[in-house]
Amino acid sequence: MSQFINDTIANLPMLRATGRLDAVNSIDFELAVDPLLKETKFLIIDLAQCSYLSSAGIRILLKTHKQLLAKQGKLHISGMLPEVYQVIEMAGLHRIFHLTDTPETAAELIGQVTSEIIAPHFFEVNNKRFEYRATNTKKHPLLYWRSNDIAGYNELGFAVGYGSPAESDDQELLNIGLFVTAGTCAGFIPDNVEIPADFRVASDPSQIAVFSHGAVSFEQQPSGVLQSKETSISLQEMVVASQSLQTDGSSLSVIINNHPSLPSLSFILNIDDENNGLDLWKHIPEFHRRFIHQKKSTTDTGLTFTLANLYQSDSSLSLRKLITDNLSIENILDVQTVNPDEQLQQPLCWLFVPEGIADAEAHRLHIETSQELELEPYKLFLIRRLYTDATRVIVQPLHGGYSAQTYQVTSFDSQGRKMRPTVLKMANRAIISRESERCQQYALPYIFNNSAAVLGAGFHGDKGALRYNFVGIGGEASSLKWLTHYYHQEDMEMLSPLFDKIFLEILKPWYGQPVAKNIYPYKDHDPTFTFFPHIYQTVSDLFRIDADKQYIAFKEAGRQLLNPYWFLKHEFPKRRQIGLSYFESICHGDLNMQNILLDERMNVYLIDFSETKPRSAISDFARLEAIFLVDNAPVENDEDMDAYLRYITTLYTVDRLNEIPAQSYTGRHQEKVQKSAALSFKMRKYAFDCVQGNPDVTPYYLALLEWVLPVVCYNSVSNYQKRLSTYICGLLCEKII
Repeated sequence: MSQFINDTIANLPMLRATGRLDAVNSIDFELAVDPLLKETKFLIIDLAQCSYLSSAGIRILLKTHKQLLAKQGKLHISGMLPEVYQVIEMAGLHRIFHLTDTPETAAELIGQVTSEIIAPHFFEVNNKRFEYRATNTKKHPLLYWRSNDIAGYNELGFAVGYGSPAESDDQELLNIGLFVTAGTCAGFIPDNVEIPADFRVASDPSQIAVFSHGAVSFEQQPSGVLQSKETSISLQEMVVASQSLQTDGSSLSVIINNHPSLPSLSFILNIDDENNGLDLWKHIPEFHRRFIHQKKSTTDTGLTFTLANLYQSDSSLSLRKLITDNLSIENILDVQTVNPDEQLQQPLCWLFVPEGIADAEAHRLHIETSQELELEPYKLFLIRRLYTDATRVIVQPLHGGYSAQTYQVTSFDSQGRKMRPTVLKMANRAIISRESERCQQYALPYIFNNSAAVLGAGFHGDKGALRYNFVGIGGEASSLKWLTHYYHQEDMEMLSPLFDKIFLEILKPWYGQPVAKNIYPYKDHDPTFTFFPHIYQTVSDLFRIDADKQYIAFKEAGRQLLNPYWFLKHEFPKRRQIGLSYFESICHGDLNMQNILLDERMNVYLIDFSETKPRSAISDFARLEAIFLVDNAPVENDEDMDAYLRYITTLYTVDRLNEIPAQSYTGRHQEKVQKSAALSFKMRKYAFDCVQGNPDVTPYYLALLEWVLPVVCYNSVSNYQKRLSTYICGLLCEKII
């Protein structure tokens, strides 16, 4: 049997519900609540002894919540059992209701709020009557935002400034002028009168930004609500009344016009030049010059959103709720400069009155870098987007890839505690989107001991950034090193079992589960489809090799050679639709020794999954052979080149994937060449086993071409290595053709 017992705690009304709160007794519950709503603005409903909550009970709680909110009060619900809380949580109402463990805690919270309520202030200005009700006794400084800064709407809050939408890094495209931000919305009036005013609305204000040339912003909550007691009043008169409430010469007025056919919402900045302008304007002189100094007044420094409809505009409504309801894509008709003579009907003014001024930088994430590292504004914006859980970060550059930059980031929380180290990768939007998606799709479900757990992604225009975990098994004390380090420092006695571990244990879920497929190697391994569409121009500028000529004279080898760039340009397109019955597996797609890391316990970590997808099963192995034999070829002079060419020729005479050719290197880099050859043959052995003993070497050679052809485009290798890559590609093309 259910009961509803009226009680009090700390002189506050409380209703205790026991038993089941379902459709059968919901009417009794509503009858118990209604009289209390007439007597109080704050109510506690204790559900500690309520064992069941139905949808009918939820509707009454929600109705009670809204009625108290309309009176600027609150409903507090205490003591829910887990099964009751689960019902509230499933409906998403745990984010709306004020929930506490005990009635005592609820009473304490209500007491804190009621102690801050200030009685309304009635006054007159020029024979016009007004009522002002303070809603926030906490004072915050006026924040100034310097020039050449990108700031998110979430950072700016309620702000007025000089700038433009931050959607492009091209300054020529920026429509600079007056802007106003208000939570999820911003309005822009460009200086160029030929460009129409515009606005932006975002579901997430942290994802959209303004390029600032100087701005001021106010606290997130208004200081109070000003209400005119006149039926009709001008915008100028409403502003003058709001200015009379200022104490330090600065404020922001947000004024709603309840006109039935011409509703609007205006944002008007007022800063007294004489009282506090000097300290402020020296920090943002461009804003001052454009809007304050020239106009000699601030009553028209702002803008007005004209609206199709006006939703929920009474004084009990929070300003953020009003903005969310009204400043939407479908409801905003126009953005205009404020008109002081606009006639307002039943206006309300939310007033922001700050105390003092402060640099916005002091209230943002503090980003530290080394002296040689200078981060562009969009990178700073993306860092702030991804590290909202930190108050300070240290950004250090790591090895940069061909199409991306990576940074190691050490972050600290609000208490100064060091958080786990992470890696920040920045590239174009497409690469970051792919990496985030493919890490989730292809890496995390298969690979164990993988460090690259994506912790967040953010975007700005065509740029993107990815934050991912960078901690070893041993935690923060782990020392992670690139596989490159071990390749250069260790011998085959150490490297052979290490590579077996990487490919036969850690990555076995990829390569150990090939699927028979029809593959298209000429389409899949064309480097002009990915990062190197400019390869023909590059090789022409570098070596004067014409991609339209079938043969080239390769003087270092003393013979005529099939031109590999001709083969790429003319033969690849003819063969793109030629299928081959082969094996497909999940492949990293850009597997190099900078994408494999090891900690002090030799645990393996893989990163960078932007190109990861199912493709020819031998792709990654061929990629590493290209690194061993070409990228790291020891060719520092003509003698080195001569010895290496004679040696490398024998490696590409074989017709079977599992065939090891006779080798003879006579140069001065015996140990290094033998190591690279041994690792390359290990790659071929992995590939042979992966494709279940299929000896066809053509798919492997084509995969090699994908990564040896573009060596001529690398900035990290010498001209000797670039010439070497041309020769090897010619040999491969001759074997293939």
